[in-house]
Amino acid sequence: MGNMPFHNNESIQLFILESLDEIADFHKALDHPTRLEILARLLTEPLEFSELQEAMKIAKTSLANHITTLMECGLVEKIERGLYQISFDGEDLLKNSAKTFLEIKIREQERLESLRLRYEALINKYTVLGSEKEMVKENDFKKVTLPEMRVVSFHAMGEFLGAPEPKAGEKLYTWAEPLGLYDEPKKHRVFGFNNPDPKYDKGLGKFIINKENPYGYEFWMTIDDDFEVDDSLTVKTIPEGLFITKSCLGVNDLGRVWKELGNWVKESKEYRFGPHQCLEENTNPKISDGNKIPFILYFPIKK
Repeated sequence: MGNMPFHNNESIQLFILESLDEIADFHKALDHPTRLEILARLLTEPLEFSELQEAMKIAKTSLANHITTLMECGLVEKIERGLYQISFDGEDLLKNSAKTFLEIKIREQERLESLRLRYEALINKYTVLGSEKEMVKENDFKKVTLPEMRVVSFHAMGEFLGAPEPKAGEKLYTWAEPLGLYDEPKKHRVFGFNNPDPKYDKGLGKFIINKENPYGYEFWMTIDDDFEVDDSLTVKTIPEGLFITKSCLGVNDLGRVWKELGNWVKESKEYRFGPHQCLEENTNPKISDGNKIPFILYFPIKK
């Protein structure tokens, strides 16, 4: 077939239309899994009838009928009494069928992956839109108490602003995503915070990050008391804490809202800065675009 003058689809079409019955009969040889198995088992070496029967666990009559069909199509040849081998045409047909089938399955997976990405994009889009609507309603300061939490901790250091967050986030994702924990954001909440904070030099008007002034970021994911965690991971119990909170959208808005929360505490006559950890809660960790992540910021306070 490889040497036939098929220069274009029109010539292939003409050949098929003129050979419909013959081609259909030819493909009938492959329309049964048993015949495919016979060809596959003969692909590497000739086998005796008894060897095929033992390997395939099939009745003699049935095996004989299938071999006869394959021989009539020229896909199997008898070397001598009871010994068979795959023919050149049989090998060519089997290899090309397997190659074509694999390519079809790969394209099918690519289409499914494309659909999955499009679906996730739509989910993220409408989730963000929903979060934006909620933020309009809930943009006021709120006093909340976070209960005692059991969390798994993931930490990373960085050499410049924005460096440790993705490193720590990748550690969290690698552990949590295969377990399906991102599918339950209300049960497995994700909190993050600087650890340690970058040093800000007022004189220079910029952050200083070096060996003497390190900068890192830590993520927490909440888990139930009975959730089993590998010993290689860090598990912490976080005590209950009182916070003033405010929502924001996107990493670029974090600085502004943190400043507003700090000013709220400074101006408050009832509350002061608390001893517990400032926290940034990512309420939809499936969103990968940093500018669309919905956050709730927790500023620690005490009376």
